[in-house]
Amino acid sequence: MNNKLKKGIQITVFFAIGGLLFWLAYRGQDISTLLNALEDTRWWWIVAIAIFYLTAHYSRAARWQLLLEPFGYKPRGINLFMSVLVMYLSNLAIPRSGEVLRCGIVSKYEKIPFARCLGTVVTERIADLTIVMIVSVIVLASQWGFVSEMIAANPDITDRIELIKHYAIPITLILIALTAAGIFIIRLIIKRNIFGIGDKINGIWQQFRDGLTTILHLKHRTLFIIHSLYINFVYFYAVYLGFKAFGFTEHLTLVTGLMVFVLATFGVIVPSPGGMGTWHFIVIETLAMYGVKRDPDGRAFALVIHGLQDISFIILGALSLMLLPWINKDYDVPQMEDADKTPPNA
Repeated sequence: MNNKLKKGIQITVFFAIGGLLFWLAYRGQDISTLLNALEDTRWWWIVAIAIFYLTAHYSRAARWQLLLEPFGYKPRGINLFMSVLVMYLSNLAIPRSGEVLRCGIVSKYEKIPFARCLGTVVTERIADLTIVMIVSVIVLASQWGFVSEMIAANPDITDRIELIKHYAIPITLILIALTAAGIFIIRLIIKRNIFGIGDKINGIWQQFRDGLTTILHLKHRTLFIIHSLYINFVYFYAVYLGFKAFGFTEHLTLVTGLMVFVLATFGVIVPSPGGMGTWHFIVIETLAMYGVKRDPDGRAFALVIHGLQDISFIILGALSLMLLPWINKDYDVPQMEDADKTPPNA
C-alpha cells in the first residue's frame, strides 16, 4: 500500500473516532444554552492554567535532557523545549506521532541518533504511566464506594460505559493484532537478514535499547523523579484550577480533580486527535457523578479546558516550528568525546 495512502487512512480513522466520541458527548446540545453557561467564565483562571501548563512543558524538556546526559550529549534546552511544543501540535493531527517528530527534530539539530532519542522518550512515557497507575489505584480505591453508588443510581452512566466498551474492545483487539503482525515480520527480517536490513534493525534496536535503559545510568535520578512528579501534578492541578473558573464547579474538591484527571487520562488511550471526544466524554460523565449537570455545565467545562490546551498547542507548536530553523541557523553542535557511547554501568 502506498505510504501516503496508508497515512491518509490512519488520519481519517483517528479523526473519525474522535469525531464520533465528540458527537456522542455533545449531541443534542443547544448552542445558545452552552454559550450562556460560558458567559460567567472567570477567564483569569484560564490564563493561569495556560501558564501553569507551560511550566510542565519546560519540565518535560529538562527531564529529557537528563536522560540524554549519560550518553555524553548536552543538547540545548531551547531545542528540547520547542520540540516538546511541536510534539503536542503533531499529536493533535495524528495520535502519538508527536513523540516521533520531536525525536526527529532533536536528531536533526543536535546530531543525536534518532533511535536513541526514541528510547529515552519511551522511558519518559513509562515513568509517566507508572505515576498515573499508582495515583489511579489510590484514588479509585479511596473513591470506589462513592463511584459504585453513583453508577448504580444512574443507569444512564452505565449505558455510556457500555457504549465505550463496545468501541474500545474491537479497537484494542485490532491494535494488538497489528502489533503482533508487525513484531512477527520484523523478527523474520532480522532472522534472515533480508537485503542486509536485519543488521540495520539490530543496530537501531541497540541504540533504542540503550535509550530505553538510560534511567539506570542517570546522574541525577532524584531530579528526574521530581520532574516526573511535577509534570503529572500540573496536569492534575490544572483540572482543579479549572473548577475555580466556573461557578457550577467551584465547590468541587481536590479529590474530585484527581478523579477527573485519572479517568480522563485513561480516556485518551483511545486513539483520537489530542484526546478529542474521548476526553470530553469522560470528563462530562465524571463531573456528572459529582452532581454537575451534563447539559450545559459539564459540556461547557470540558469544551473550555480542552479547548485551552488545543489552542495553546496550535499557537506554541506552530511558533516553535517557525523559530527552530532560525534559532539553529548558526548553531554548531559541540563535539563530545564520549558522545554516542553506551553509558557506563550504574
